[in-house]
Amino acid sequence: MRWFILAILFIARTCMALEFQILGAVMPFARVDLDSDYAAMGQLMGLFMLPGIVLALPAGMLSSRFGLKRLAVFSLLLLAGGSALFSVSHDYGTALAGRLVGGAGNAVLSVLVSAMVAEWFRDRDLSTALSIVFISWQFGLAVALAVFPAIAEAASWRWACHLTTLVCLTVAVLVGLTYRSPAGTGTATAMARRSMPRLRLIARRQSILPTLAGIIWTAYNVGQVIFLTYAPALLASTGMSVTEASRTVSLTVWVTMATMPLGGLLTDRCRRPLMPVAVGSLGAAAAGMAFSLGAPPVASCIAAGLFLGLPAGGILALPARHSAPGETAWSLGWFMTVFYILMTLIQMLAGLIRDRTGSDLITVEFGCALLALVAVGLIPFELARRALRPAPAMTA
Repeated sequence: MRWFILAILFIARTCMALEFQILGAVMPFARVDLDSDYAAMGQLMGLFMLPGIVLALPAGMLSSRFGLKRLAVFSLLLLAGGSALFSVSHDYGTALAGRLVGGAGNAVLSVLVSAMVAEWFRDRDLSTALSIVFISWQFGLAVALAVFPAIAEAASWRWACHLTTLVCLTVAVLVGLTYRSPAGTGTATAMARRSMPRLRLIARRQSILPTLAGIIWTAYNVGQVIFLTYAPALLASTGMSVTEASRTVSLTVWVTMATMPLGGLLTDRCRRPLMPVAVGSLGAAAAGMAFSLGAPPVASCIAAGLFLGLPAGGILALPARHSAPGETAWSLGWFMTVFYILMTLIQMLAGLIRDRTGSDLITVEFGCALLALVAVGLIPFELARRALRPAPAMTA
């Protein structure tokens, strides 16, 4: 049953990627129709993530009050509403409103899916399950890039939005009809609803581990985003065409998708579950540095992908694995809040470094340094975990 539930959650999380990437996939068509420049389109892309800064933590808190399933269905309806509003937009303001509504659904659902996976896989295979469901983001991006431009070219970019709306509505019904919490979680849920966490808990010890995990998760994600963003330009500067350079660097993504489940499996089976995270992050940093220093690009990108897949499941499992069942959603909400804030700030810092130095090489090396920081960040996390008293439900 739990693997069937994981399949449903995989589909639900795919909706998030479809909603995010729809603008990128149909941008040439939507830009002309909305009479906007590329700067405005870039703002619409970036502002999709903005609601996560203010909604991730409340999502975790409200799920304790209203239940994971009901809030997940509501999130999917927000995604559907966002794409529907964007599809009828004829100006920048309406398009922005659609992106923000969809972004709100994305922010809430990102917390809930992790919490729902933790409900079913807390006792075993948690890292494996999280790494599998995390692939849904890359899968959704790939589907959007393959399908939506063809629809926009054959009919209209608005029909691509309509399709996204229909998919989100269908998945909302599917989640509402099929998802249920595993047996034995009813008591913990009822207790959580009677004592829903308040903001004062942010200053207490429950926030320490999610904060450290959020920093680690940010370093992992921003490090690879910076590498994937600036490595093609660095490679093109050696004389390779931009298309060929982008295709070469994209090998990192495809190999990462293939190795993520392996990383989760190793984390769940390893006596030292943080070891795959440390090895993966340091290996990816080393492969990225080798790339920047002129090593064979294809081999370097494949090696980076092999290592990048290892840490994802283990890092995602940190806030859920080290919290009591009644506090899991809140812990994940705080974890994602830290992630959204730092993700925004560090990406701005990367752009500033590129502008000030004029060097893709230095920017790529900055991304590699962030990947190495993942392994360093595990040290204070482990020290804090040992210093803090385990949650009652986790002491058995």
